[in-house]
Amino acid sequence: MPASRMSAPDRHGRRRFSKRVAAVVAGGVLAAAGTTGAFVASAAVPTFPDNLVVFPDRDFITVEGYQDRIGQTATIEVSRDGKVIGSAQSPVAAGDVAFEINHPGGVCWGNGTDLNVTPDIRPGDKVAIKFDGEVVGDTVVQDTYVSADSKLEGSTLTITGHVGPGVNPAQMEQRIVNPDLTETNIGRRDVRATPSTVLTPSDKGGYSSMLAVDQAAGTFTATYVFDDPAVAQIAASGGGERAMAWQQEDAEANRQGLTISEYKEVGGPGMSGCPAGPGDASAPAPGKAAVVRSEDKTSVQVTWTPVEAVPTADPVSGYSVVAIANTASSTTGDQVVLGRRTGASATRATITDLDPNESYKVEVRSIAGAKMSEAFGANVPSTPPAGDTEAPTLTASPAPDGDTAVPAKAVTLSVAEGDSADIYYTTDGSAVIGGDLLPTDKANLYTGPIPITAENTVVKAVAIDAAGNATPLLTGKYSPAAADPVPAAPVDLTGTVGQGSVALKWTAPEASITGYSIQVYESDAATATPVSTKEVPGTSTTITGLSEKPYWFTIKAANSSGYGQESAKVGPLTPTAITDRITISSARWKTGEFRVSGTGSVSGAVVTVWYAKSDGSGPDKTRASIASGTVVAGAYDIRLRDGAAPRTNPGRIFVESNNGGLAGPFTVANG
Repeated sequence: MPASRMSAPDRHGRRRFSKRVAAVVAGGVLAAAGTTGAFVASAAVPTFPDNLVVFPDRDFITVEGYQDRIGQTATIEVSRDGKVIGSAQSPVAAGDVAFEINHPGGVCWGNGTDLNVTPDIRPGDKVAIKFDGEVVGDTVVQDTYVSADSKLEGSTLTITGHVGPGVNPAQMEQRIVNPDLTETNIGRRDVRATPSTVLTPSDKGGYSSMLAVDQAAGTFTATYVFDDPAVAQIAASGGGERAMAWQQEDAEANRQGLTISEYKEVGGPGMSGCPAGPGDASAPAPGKAAVVRSEDKTSVQVTWTPVEAVPTADPVSGYSVVAIANTASSTTGDQVVLGRRTGASATRATITDLDPNESYKVEVRSIAGAKMSEAFGANVPSTPPAGDTEAPTLTASPAPDGDTAVPAKAVTLSVAEGDSADIYYTTDGSAVIGGDLLPTDKANLYTGPIPITAENTVVKAVAIDAAGNATPLLTGKYSPAAADPVPAAPVDLTGTVGQGSVALKWTAPEASITGYSIQVYESDAATATPVSTKEVPGTSTTITGLSEKPYWFTIKAANSSGYGQESAKVGPLTPTAITDRITISSARWKTGEFRVSGTGSVSGAVVTVWYAKSDGSGPDKTRASIASGTVVAGAYDIRLRDGAAPRTNPGRIFVESNNGGLAGPFTVANG
């Protein structure tokens, strides 16, 4: 690989590629995308300088770039077969690395989400990044890895590995990382082999290498021939073998969607305090549970809500439900235990043969594989607490109206503030409580609003407290409320073209909107079908990955009843060719000083800093520009002092190149 194509290696030993005459596009995602010229609904691999770097062997992810979103909270999700198996949230920080997951200095898996598990990341998994619920980028974990220890014969070192059918061989590397190599004639911390049919000398000298890929056989072989046998020994003895593959390479040869598989690295929690992986996770604790003792005190009925196992861990196979006598034997200290084992689908068990004069502690545990969860525990007294004879108060919303069917989408049951009781209900008109004062087999434990889906649904409910006091039976008749009409089409849809992109904005038709769907067309014909769609939560977005040709756009809004009609088409809008890429790395203001820095792909380009429009849709060119500067060696740094600096913080800004590149809106920080 010619040295002129390489920039300095980053913290992961990867190199950013800058200028070259033509990008290497031999199959893979980039070539496929070029045939349609439109983005795909899955959001696609992030575009430079934003990137997702996945280390599957350590279950570790680095999020790079996203500097136009500093301070915003991103959600990372790992999915397998369409199911999320790991997630975490973190704010975007300034710098090349926005944040990391499962790595010292970063956040743990499960941070900010309910999925408290470190996922076992594997080839084929999809990693997506979201802001405000919208997927803005994703990548598929590439199927390649080193499969055997290196072999050294004299000065020749070989490393073999696996490569799957979905990996583009032209977008692979094999590397050996050993910091001891820095002090040798290698001159850096790693050696690397790139696809080639002949040994190629390193740009820094000290060795030659090649990477031969036999995709039909599913294997690769990296060969290194060192000038010095002692250096070969260092490379062979330090470990650090890795296979690298990236999903896409853009027109400037920036590697995107990178997978770095590290030989013999161990997965699971990457730092203290992070959750266990699926293989070490405990069984999930049962959901809400309730216990009722029979009138004759000889049995208890235990009801719970089912649970799902940790993703990719052993499934829940059943439940252990036991009643433990509180009185211990005076001679042995033993306590009587009575119980049941249920199947995975069970939500109720009745334990019989209790001593009417004994109090018990009831424990419910889920079983997953060879593991049991922590217990839900409830004490069941032999007699009600002294003086506790008052039943709780139970209400329904909407309230029943005699024998008249009340329209309702759902019915909410609740006990009065200060009361502590479990609620049981039926929706088929059957009894809730049986002759032994236990809930009937058809009674459900209330955990949330009851949907009303059928005409004249009869809801019966009873609340029972820990002392066994039960409310009078509450009965109500309900019919489904009329569904909200689907929303009207959004209005005021407008678009602004950019390099390979179109920025869209519109006005919400009503307050109950839950999201929008954008349709992209390559024709304004009434019979045309969309070439792609994109769902977003807000009233603006930018469609990227477009070709230099006309496009038309429509939008439709959704509420609880679904999507409404499409708006009128807006177009034709023809994106410009991608000639310049601009990013904003930092923007800060304080009294007497204003500074903006970032990158640009065209050296010598003049960049101008503008105030953003009030809606953030683009530069506000009705106002004077704030400052300008020049891109030098791929970067710009604009600094205004004293009277030249804005008197107040500009808020949000855009940076525009005279070659058409545009970045923003970006929020200017104080200080």
